[in-house]
Amino acid sequence: MNTWKKNSLTSEPLYGEKKNRMFQRPLVPLFIAFAGGILLGHFQSLACEHSVIPILLGFSFLATIILLIPQSLKAPCLIIIFLLAGALIDQGTHRPSKILSYATQREKVTIEGTVLVPPRITEKRARLNVRAHCLFVKGRRIFTDEKIFVSVYNHPAYVRPGEKIRFPARLRPFKNFNNPGRYDYESAMRLKGFSCAAAVSDGRYIVPMGPGHLTFIQRITEMLQGPVRAFFENELSPRDNAIFRALILGERQEITDQLREPFNRTGLGHLLAVSGLHIGLVAWISFFLFKAILSRSYKLSLKTDIRKICALMTCLPVLGYALIAGFQVSSLRAMIMVLVFLLSVILKREKDIWSTLALAGLIILAADPHAIFSISFQLSFIAVGGILWLAPPIMTRFAANINLSQNKKTGMLQHALFYIAGLAAASLAATIILLPILSLYFHRISLVTLPANIMTVPILGLWILPMGMLSCLVLPLSHQLACIFIHLGTLGLHIMMEIIGFWSSIPWSSIMMVTPNIYEIFIYYALIFFIFFIRRFYWAKRGFAAVILIVLIDIACWTYKVHFNKELRVTFLDVGQGNAALIEFPFGRKMLIDGGGFPGDSFDVGRMVIGPFLLHSKITRIHYLVLSHPQSDHMNGLRFIASHFHPGEFWYNGDMVKTPSFLELMEIIKSREIRTFLPGDLKGGRNINGARVEILHPPPTISLTRSFDAADLNNNSLVLKISYKGKALLFPGDLEYKGEKVLISNAGDLLKSDILLSPHHGSRTSSSPRFLELVHPRICVISSGKGNFFGFPHKETLKRLKEIGCKTIRIDKTGAVCVEVGPQHLYIDTFLERNVFQTGPAHRHIKTSTSETAGGVLPFQPSSVILAAHE
Repeated sequence: MNTWKKNSLTSEPLYGEKKNRMFQRPLVPLFIAFAGGILLGHFQSLACEHSVIPILLGFSFLATIILLIPQSLKAPCLIIIFLLAGALIDQGTHRPSKILSYATQREKVTIEGTVLVPPRITEKRARLNVRAHCLFVKGRRIFTDEKIFVSVYNHPAYVRPGEKIRFPARLRPFKNFNNPGRYDYESAMRLKGFSCAAAVSDGRYIVPMGPGHLTFIQRITEMLQGPVRAFFENELSPRDNAIFRALILGERQEITDQLREPFNRTGLGHLLAVSGLHIGLVAWISFFLFKAILSRSYKLSLKTDIRKICALMTCLPVLGYALIAGFQVSSLRAMIMVLVFLLSVILKREKDIWSTLALAGLIILAADPHAIFSISFQLSFIAVGGILWLAPPIMTRFAANINLSQNKKTGMLQHALFYIAGLAAASLAATIILLPILSLYFHRISLVTLPANIMTVPILGLWILPMGMLSCLVLPLSHQLACIFIHLGTLGLHIMMEIIGFWSSIPWSSIMMVTPNIYEIFIYYALIFFIFFIRRFYWAKRGFAAVILIVLIDIACWTYKVHFNKELRVTFLDVGQGNAALIEFPFGRKMLIDGGGFPGDSFDVGRMVIGPFLLHSKITRIHYLVLSHPQSDHMNGLRFIASHFHPGEFWYNGDMVKTPSFLELMEIIKSREIRTFLPGDLKGGRNINGARVEILHPPPTISLTRSFDAADLNNNSLVLKISYKGKALLFPGDLEYKGEKVLISNAGDLLKSDILLSPHHGSRTSSSPRFLELVHPRICVISSGKGNFFGFPHKETLKRLKEIGCKTIRIDKTGAVCVEVGPQHLYIDTFLERNVFQTGPAHRHIKTSTSETAGGVLPFQPSSVILAAHE
């Protein structure tokens, strides 16, 4: 009996005996080992700077002995070789930065560099990707070659890709919002190759200096993209231009949040990125077009294998599309996957699609080890794997009711039904396999993604993309013909947008999803695995029962924690320079006091920070929404929460301002029929499941005021005191001396509290000695942004707190602060440190360490959108 196993891509025996069944597809375990090695190298490098030496020694040792060991041991040794190779390659990507030290000190420098991609420009800001060639720091010239993310805040001007510019800027490191369920923005930007961020106060300071330094591929790409970009801008409406630039050029700079939202609601966000779907459609159309043409030659069909020739010819449009799309990361990965599949067709190995997928993964990770951490790579490979695994049995059930007829008319209809069934099976398989990943990254799922995909993908693949590609192809030859093609394409685009608009307008088209943790993701896939084999194997039935039991236990634990807790829990969130606090009352009622925000309104703290935290905590409803006063750093994040977390009541001080964000918030409150409460309505306070909530300021006699001066808005802040089991917390908003004086005269001894949220973020003009004397807190939580330009918290405020014996916790250093109040205990934890304060059975004092090793957070816990807007 022949015990040798065949290689999946060649007909030669590989190695191993019959017992090595895993090597029937050798590329699959080797890909898994290589990917595991990259993860090993990456996380080991975070823990140890010099881990490359043992990895290199181990790799060299195994590479040497692989030639000497017996045949039966070569398979596991080869897997170990790939494991160590992945770790070694990852180590080579961790390079020290010359710029980061200056960014940490927030130095003012002059930068000289090359613009890499078209800028994203809004009314008040432009964002540039710049490769810095040199820095001028305090009279010194420092040569470098690092990418910098540049924000221009006033008079943003368009600069062309490939243009060399010089500008003064203040460097700053990327910063995370350190809350449970956070998106690790620092790691994401580092993995994209950015060293730090830079802020330019005025676009007029940017000096063009002629052509910059681009690679050969980048120069060719810009030569192709530049005329097409100008053509789209001149011939298309702003919306059509934005979408065609995304579909053809891979440039999403013009895709606004309003334009993106219908795609997200229908689960079609992948259509806006040049990815595997787009390049796959181009390859599919090209292949069958070439096959239809070549099949007309009877002699050619007899002499050669037309499929091989077609596969070889299809490589050209695939390469061309990827080149026009700028060889961006997602398009480059998709191109590699498609080219590897075409290679398998040429080698007649296309049936072993698992090995083809593994080979594509090996090539991609060898070229870019950090691709494994990107959302696009994970979604692409998991989706393809899910389609390969689940689509065939789903398609079998669909096709059972479709009998292909010999009648031409009937047969065409049935072939169309067969095609739709295949598309539905693929979409359903991808949806099932991606459900926990989509919940993890985007915090919601679409309930209409199946019909939306079935109706839009054919239009995109057979109409919009071909017309767009043809317009680019003929543009150098005839501008008029290119116009005909692109306007034909816009007709299809308008039809597709109408379909997307219809499905997205359905109220239940998408729903918010709680964020699964890593264990729940594994449980989900285990459930799918056992369901797949439940009819074939008895052990699958036992496994299915065990997983169902685990699921029920998990649901019961979270239900108890969220809805039946007996303690009062308060979480002061890290929202940068602003305030936001979640109050979890006993037995499930939830209150959010303020929602953070930024003056430019370009970064939605509610969507990007607070919402992900709530969903990570399995919270889907906020019962009470409280606004201390209508300023951006307290108010802007509340709009998203009011829209998506179904509040029943809205408490505010009555101040009315005419800012767009306040008007939008009040419109949401009105349209959602959320009951509003002013201080006069809340006179006497509220008892909420055993906790006492009191409004101490402003006086209830003032039911409605109109304040436009910033100091007036601050001093009229809504002040809340929450008491439970003999402990109290005070939330004074942005009160300054004037407001504190009024509060003291009205509240007096009622101000006494164990925990104080520092008024006005630790400002020097707040926390007066008399106010602190009456409150006399044991703990003061200060919510201010790291390195803020206001100098908060002020050293005088910190001194006054120290003089009264109050311990301070700074959110900019510790991350989110969680306070738990029980009948006989008070616990305080922070995101970057555990058990910083405790009273009860084992009292201990607050620590000052802010070690990130105890935060208990996964290194990559992404949020709904990966943007750098808050920088």
